[in-house]
Amino acid sequence: MNRSLLLFLLAMAVPIFGDEVAADNTNQLSQQVLARYFAAINEQSPKTRGLEMDMDFSARLPRLKKEGAMLARRIVSSLGKISYVVKTFTGDSTVKNYVIIKYMSGEVEVADKEKAIDASITPKNYKFKYKRMEAFNGRQTHIFELNPRKKQLGLFKGELWIDDENALPVREVGMLVKSPSVFLKKVNFTRTYGMFNGTALPARVESTVETRIAGKAELDIRYTNFAPETPAAPTTP
Repeated sequence: MNRSLLLFLLAMAVPIFGDEVAADNTNQLSQQVLARYFAAINEQSPKTRGLEMDMDFSARLPRLKKEGAMLARRIVSSLGKISYVVKTFTGDSTVKNYVIIKYMSGEVEVADKEKAIDASITPKNYKFKYKRMEAFNGRQTHIFELNPRKKQLGLFKGELWIDDENALPVREVGMLVKSPSVFLKKVNFTRTYGMFNGTALPARVESTVETRIAGKAELDIRYTNFAPETPAAPTTP
């Protein structure tokens, strides 16, 4: 083989081998991050129940020029059941009944079916594709593209952002593949997590929902005042 041809082949081989190494490194990093994420989620799962929190709902129906705001106490029992205690509401009743209440009802319904429907972010329900690293709120995160394996209640198509340090979720962005309510059509959302006693819990959810009755709805929910679930008062015989 002449020298010129040898040098040409070596020059061509460098980027090819480089790409293979880069691909292998990315695949290895992806597997490591996901393994840590599954372990962290499994460890914190019991801590996400037996909790109470305030939910500040702010909703709009742009086409109807109607708005509403609600403050409610959300209770997640030790068994995973969800209930609400409404504290205050201001605004238009249409927003209350067809946006906020429908959202609450959908969440309660999903929780009631949780034992029969597994909507967890696991390889059983999703295909994972590593996308990139990106800073978020001053922390490095790993971003995965999620594609659900089936059209099932609670699953979504979008992205999962995982904290590089503790391997817990930081953010989820996407569209539900199945509506939680017959009154809702397409549901797009961004869910941002915060830390409470070492547990990743929702801090904010921003949604754009296509309703069947009132058209497009915009919903912004903020979670505050986390605390252990208050034991129910004993009943009088």
